[in-house]
Amino acid sequence: MNIKNIHLVYYSATFSTRRVVREIASQFQKPVKEYDITSDMLKDDVSLGSEEDLLIVGVPSYAGRVPEMAVRSLRRFLGNNTPAIIVCVYGNRAYDDTLIELKDLVESHGSKILSAAAVIAQHSIFPKIAEGRPDADDMAKLHDFASKSSQLLSQISKMAAVSRLMVNGNRPYRDTKPIPLHPEGSKGKCTSCHACVKMCPVGAITQDEPYKTNEKKCISCGRCVVVCPQHARQFGGLLYKAVSWKFEKAFAESKQPEFFYVKS
Repeated sequence: MNIKNIHLVYYSATFSTRRVVREIASQFQKPVKEYDITSDMLKDDVSLGSEEDLLIVGVPSYAGRVPEMAVRSLRRFLGNNTPAIIVCVYGNRAYDDTLIELKDLVESHGSKILSAAAVIAQHSIFPKIAEGRPDADDMAKLHDFASKSSQLLSQISKMAAVSRLMVNGNRPYRDTKPIPLHPEGSKGKCTSCHACVKMCPVGAITQDEPYKTNEKKCISCGRCVVVCPQHARQFGGLLYKAVSWKFEKAFAESKQPEFFYVKS
């Protein structure tokens, strides 16, 4: 197939997923149209062609599932046996059912999965886990993944004839519960620049008190922590310290990316 356009879609609160999928897309050396669905949910459908378009989708694993906000926007991408590459990014614990849920979602709206990847990135809540990931070795593996995906695509004449890709995960998907850990700001450090207010995907931070967090709205994505220029926001508290110690001990051993390819 002769791909002419890449549609790059990502949900990336702390920008790790964006970095990963941008790296994959860059290896194809084709025009790229980006859709950042982190804060802005798509209101209109995006119709994709069957032979000239390639869909690349990346999401983080939130408690082993695709983020609920991402699901709503991803339903807007309507394929026509459009080749797709899917990626889930996780913080070295496990991606559980994220990849298979993403596969089902993309396939159910008309695209066919060419390849898939599960990639490790620094944990957004416990940053000592997978610190510095994805690293240079991860990036080299991503380049190889993109190259193999490109070669595979060149060998396919019609995606409609391609078998369905198998990935790890279970159906029904695992149940999720709200994460009881939320970032808070330091009133002393906060300069009311409102970067966190503008970039919070769920509007959990107000203009009047940007150092506070509405815990009922917060999805613990960590975006406010990484965008604060004063480093005035962080996860903390007694519960966080207790959970952090156990989590860091349990998931200290580095995991490696996993890659899946369809049979041509």
